[in-house]
Amino acid sequence: LRKCKSDFSSYLGARPHAIKMGIFDDVMLDVPDESWIVGIHAATGLTDELDSGNIRCTVKLAGAAATLFWALAAPDGQHVAEGKIDGAAGSAGFEAVVERPVIWQPHTEGDPALYSLEVHLGSNGVLLDRRTVDVGFRTIRPVLEDPVTGEQRFAFEVNGRRLFLRGANWAPLEGISHRWDHAKAVRLLDMTVECGMNLLRVWGGGTIPPEAFYHECDRRGILVWQDFMFGYARHPEDDPEFITECAAEAEEMVVRLRNHPCICMWCGGNENHMGWNFQTREVPADPWPLFQRLLPETCAQLDPGRFYHPSSPFGGPLPNWPLEGDWHDYTTLTHIPGSSVPLFVSEIGRASTPVIGSMRRFMSPEELWPEGYDPRITEPGAAAWPPMWQYRSVDGSWDKVGPIIEFCDPASAEDLARIIGTAHGEYLQRRIERQRRGVPDGTGIIGEVNRRCWGNMVWRLNDPWPIIYWSVIDYYLVPKIAYWFLKRAYCPLLISFEVTDDVLRLWVTNDGTSAETGTMNCRVRKLTGEVLESVDVPFRATPGASICVLDLSPVGPVNLREQYLEALFGDHLATRLLTGERNLRLPKAELSLHREADTLLLSSNTFARQVVLCDPANPETRFSDNYFDLPPGQIRRIGILGPASGEITASAFNAAVTRVAR
Repeated sequence: LRKCKSDFSSYLGARPHAIKMGIFDDVMLDVPDESWIVGIHAATGLTDELDSGNIRCTVKLAGAAATLFWALAAPDGQHVAEGKIDGAAGSAGFEAVVERPVIWQPHTEGDPALYSLEVHLGSNGVLLDRRTVDVGFRTIRPVLEDPVTGEQRFAFEVNGRRLFLRGANWAPLEGISHRWDHAKAVRLLDMTVECGMNLLRVWGGGTIPPEAFYHECDRRGILVWQDFMFGYARHPEDDPEFITECAAEAEEMVVRLRNHPCICMWCGGNENHMGWNFQTREVPADPWPLFQRLLPETCAQLDPGRFYHPSSPFGGPLPNWPLEGDWHDYTTLTHIPGSSVPLFVSEIGRASTPVIGSMRRFMSPEELWPEGYDPRITEPGAAAWPPMWQYRSVDGSWDKVGPIIEFCDPASAEDLARIIGTAHGEYLQRRIERQRRGVPDGTGIIGEVNRRCWGNMVWRLNDPWPIIYWSVIDYYLVPKIAYWFLKRAYCPLLISFEVTDDVLRLWVTNDGTSAETGTMNCRVRKLTGEVLESVDVPFRATPGASICVLDLSPVGPVNLREQYLEALFGDHLATRLLTGERNLRLPKAELSLHREADTLLLSSNTFARQVVLCDPANPETRFSDNYFDLPPGQIRRIGILGPASGEITASAFNAAVTRVAR
């Protein structure tokens, strides 16, 4: 029996929990001819200048000797190399050089260009077997030490450029049956791209997706951090039969996936060393045979050159250490010194509900808000949500919600879902902004900094069951409130404010592909719209640069309850409230909503807190932005990404609903 670890608990949302058994995928009968292709290994290489590529291919064969034909086609369909091998049997190999290849890039960097390698096997003019493999010319190199300071790093250069990797953890697609739903997967991957993510981690506590998942990631330019399917704590490494099974599974997995250009790295599993440390409070003193010998040796033999990481997280005096290797965010439960800007965050998040429309799909009205329910916390540590919310969640998840104390007390299920979702989103946004700036707050640096952090992945992208937990997209493929905060935090050109008791500064972080040059306007405004201070500051941010462009401390005190900060550069806008929502003196706002084809034009007469766009007749309609604050007097242009069925509404925390017809 081989099942994912999460099948043996309710962690992903199965309540009541039952262990699922039986054949769940298609059963196929394969009748080969006299000769057939067993497998193809197509390894590509690039020069450092990216101006010449090569492909080295080994074809494993079975049956009688036959003639092997091969052809490599460029992304435009033109053949760039081809050949023939007579009398091929057992295995056959060939190489080809491609001058000035079209480079495969993550979609945030350019075009994920794919070449097509076709291999035919024939005898006496009869086609016996045929395979097609997509290949991409690209380089991915780990950067584990800063070349200037010698400090530890956990970063990656893709095609010679260090990238800030931003993404999410991929959980099993469907927890009820584990059946692969291609349409659902494609929708999730589209939303991944729309959110600005360029990396997905296939989580080791789940299942290995089918080949179709990796083809779609290849085609979309999404990098994949691939875990082996081992989860949390130690395994029976002293059992020879178990190790034999692990070796066979690892070999099959590497052979099956190694051709995909999307595969960024291999990782031994999820929270193995960290889980052991949590359970025993011991730090493993010696290398573990499975994760630090068998798996890396398998990768080195079958896929040389691709980076292997023993587990996630791993590195430092403790297995989950923010300043060495990768790090998982457990700051909901523990105080972790040095964690404000880790080297690489492979899991970060907070618990939150789906939007209220999705909640109504798996809870009755009485479960959502029992008659007479009082959400006040009257004893320390108590959960402030109805009992069924806890049942449809994970044990202890109330301890993992965001800073809900900054919001007004809820009076309904709708209020509570909005508060928890917004707290989740604001937590992600603040943490990611600081991590992308690259240095801890309060360092006193003006100008460009040497960035410490080079990656951030939320736990998690999706839900295998209807559940209240850490995802940013719910089981029904509806974005949670946190998704929109994440999308803004992942914008290639990030404008952010550093706010501490001692400093008030404006930053520009450029993770785009070209330099950004111009003048930034930064203002202190009243919530009613009056501009109190306005400063124009010129800046230039090259790709990969993070720059503190302005010290706002001289502007003087900023009223917490009635004023806010605003920065504007072209179409890029950043706002920052300096206190929690419950403390604001928000004026009533009036929204103006117009539609031009697939674009909405939205404005407000005063500061509109958390504008929400909705298509009441079609919850699957998506927008280019949602759940955002809208400054007064500015027109926001919001794209309609899905088929809007009819009337679209806009509302805000301090504004009534306004409508626009199709």
